[in-house]
Amino acid sequence: MATAVIEERVEEQRGRERLTDKRLEKLTARSGERLEIADTLIRELRVRVGKSGKKSWSMLYRVAQPDGKRGAMKRLNLGVYPQVSLSDARDKAREALEAADKGIDPAAVRAEEIDQRHTRTFETVLARWVELHVKVSTRDGQRAKAAEELARKEAEEKGTEPRKVGRCPAERLLTDLVEPKWRGRLLDSIRRTEVIALLDDIVVDKGANVAREVRKHLVGLFSWAIDRGLVDISPAAGIKRKDLRYERRTRVLSMDELGRVWDAAGDLSYPFGPWVRLLILTGQRKSEIAKLNRDWFDSDMERLFVIPAHIYKTGIKHAVPLSAPAWAIVEGLPRWNEGTHILSGSGGRNAISGFSKAEARLRAKIAEREAKAGLVPMPHFEMHDIRRSVTTHLIRIGVREEHVERVLGHKISGVAATYNHHDYLPEKRAALEQWGKLWAGK
Repeated sequence: MATAVIEERVEEQRGRERLTDKRLEKLTARSGERLEIADTLIRELRVRVGKSGKKSWSMLYRVAQPDGKRGAMKRLNLGVYPQVSLSDARDKAREALEAADKGIDPAAVRAEEIDQRHTRTFETVLARWVELHVKVSTRDGQRAKAAEELARKEAEEKGTEPRKVGRCPAERLLTDLVEPKWRGRLLDSIRRTEVIALLDDIVVDKGANVAREVRKHLVGLFSWAIDRGLVDISPAAGIKRKDLRYERRTRVLSMDELGRVWDAAGDLSYPFGPWVRLLILTGQRKSEIAKLNRDWFDSDMERLFVIPAHIYKTGIKHAVPLSAPAWAIVEGLPRWNEGTHILSGSGGRNAISGFSKAEARLRAKIAEREAKAGLVPMPHFEMHDIRRSVTTHLIRIGVREEHVERVLGHKISGVAATYNHHDYLPEKRAALEQWGKLWAGK
């Protein structure tokens, strides 16, 4: 009660009047003093003018108790004028008074809202999801985390700043394409219509394949948030769109088509020309060949490289023997003083990137050669089709399918995974040497 009496006396000393925007604009305090005026329309509402001239809103309230009485007088800050207008301040005061009448402390409600702003905005949940789920439970995330830790250890040993490492697809896609649109939004305020509109925009700007991946990761993020009680429903769940259906690619390039790709790669300058030819000779994924590193080669005599487990898709290290033409390409690549990446546009410091531009240049070179030779243009292909094509032709020339699977580095399941620990290195080398002979001298 003493607090209430003091507050009432302060009110009497400092006055009450019907506040208006015009009055608020002119309101000032005497030098060295503070001024507080109570509103006559909402009696609990106050505006305070500080010594610096700053005007802020607050209100007095008492919370209804179960016994019908009221609790102690409390003050709730409502914001700063003019960022919070007179109209907004009155609305906030009414809402707070309604809550107090129901026995709910508006200060507790306000604290929860502030907490949600810090813990339940899209960007905050996204960051937690990446760290607590993606980098722990997914292969791409685990590889990204391992690369980050390796970069950090290297930096500590050298006393330098950690080098930048690539982000996993889930983090990159949602951070680059979704977060800018939903930054600051509470997760439970995002509606299904907004998810659909977002996917529509991505289809137009980036294509259906990217939109499909974004949808997949959004479903994962919201499901994770539901499990943790951050939201009740997922606005991304169950969105059925024919344009985002996954269509299994079956394109296999004929030997003639692979030959056209090989020849056109010879017209490309370093580093992308050698990159394309090594894709054909090894059948590995484009990102794995792009990251080729001198540190992956234990000995020039062995003519093979080993992709570390933290980089490889299966999470298991993968050895790739090199045929004679493949080794000739590797031997002819520059040895950089600044870094160990074999295919690099930055002196070996970083692996190559910008695949889409390189692929466009490759297709342009193929078209030029076809036009000069009067050939019918080959149908469209994606770079990953090369890996499928190599697989098909290895089997066609008589390589056992089991050995082809080992060349590709596919994860073996079942009994073989448990009991068969043979590394198949001789078989992989024989398969790739047999394949390499078809390209020797080209």
